[in-house]
Order: sequence, then C-alpha cells, then structure tokens
Amino acid sequence: MGIAERKQLEKEIIRKKILDAASEILIKEGYENLSIRKIATKIEYSPGIIYHYFENKAEIVTSVAEEGYEKILKSLGQVPVDVENPEKSIEKGLRNYIELMLEAPQQFRAVLMSDIEAIQEKVNVLKEGISKERKSIQGLCNLVTLGVEKGKFREMDVELTAQILWTSTHGLLSRLILEKNISEQQKQRLINHHFQILINGLIK
Repeated sequence: MGIAERKQLEKEIIRKKILDAASEILIKEGYENLSIRKIATKIEYSPGIIYHYFENKAEIVTSVAEEGYEKILKSLGQVPVDVENPEKSIEKGLRNYIELMLEAPQQFRAVLMSDIEAIQEKVNVLKEGISKERKSIQGLCNLVTLGVEKGKFREMDVELTAQILWTSTHGLLSRLILEKNISEQQKQRLINHHFQILINGLIK
C-alpha cells in the first residue's frame, strides 16, 4: 500500500470513529447533549481533529443519517422486481426495511423519530415532488406504476400512494420499537396484517 492509499485509509478510519461515537452519544443522550467535545473525549482525539473532518455537529448527524439511509437503500435494492406481481416486491422491500430497523432500534429512535432540524432535509418524505429526491420513494413509485400498467392496481396518485406505503410502515415500525414488551407472535401478526391491508388497498 502506497503512502497516499495509507493516508486515505487512516482518514476513513478516523471518520468512522467519529460517526460511530456520535451515533452512540445520540442514542444514549440525544441530539441536544451531543457535542464535538464529547465525541473527541470518547474517541480520545482533540476537538480540532474532528473539525478537520466536519464543520459542526449538525454535519456529523447528517452524515449518520445518510449512512443509515444508504443501508435502507441497499436493503431495498436487494429485492428483485417481480414484473408480474409488483405487490410482492413492494411487500418484500418494506419487510426488509422493518427487519433492518428492528436490528438497530435505538438508532432508529435517535435519528428518525427525533425532530432534528439538521437532518430533516434528508429524511422528510411528505412534500409534493419528493419522489424526485428520495430514491426509496422513487422505487415505490416505480412499483406502483408497474402495477397500474399491468392492470393489477387501481388507478391512483402514484406518489401519494408511495408516501402512504412508506409512512404507514414507518408508523408501525415506530410503535414496534416503542412498545418493547409485545410478544414476537403479536409482532408478526401486526406486521402480516399491516401488509394484508396495504396490498389489498392497491389491488383492483
């Protein structure tokens, strides 16, 4: 490994340490209690080093959110498109999303269930035209459009439908994370019934 490659690797390692530490503090203490100094203390670097990588804590949290979003997109991207049965692709993709978030519930709460102004631009999905900005919503729009074109789905506003598919799933997921004491059997009953209702709402 050459000098340039080694320096780049070192930068990536330090950046990951910063983001991991920030994520841990977010989970335990919340955004209001996150600070550059706390991150620096946790990873045993000077605050100046952190400012070399990030301008402020808002930029750090934005990067944490972006990394989480990339994981979601990767999970959704692993679902092959069933051209003849797009409803199956919709369900599988959203199930993957639920499973992924339930693997890291505290991070989901800290980032996606908090009103952190710095990351709203990255996570908001309700405004008109959002499908042009969010690949997740765009992917759902494509599947809904496919279902309409195949004659399987009713005629509907495609983007609004994608937004409701995403946010209703997000809502169920939020409650599953907050209500920790429900049984695994009840959790699966809720998830299965959720998709039964969603898909039935699409089919002609």
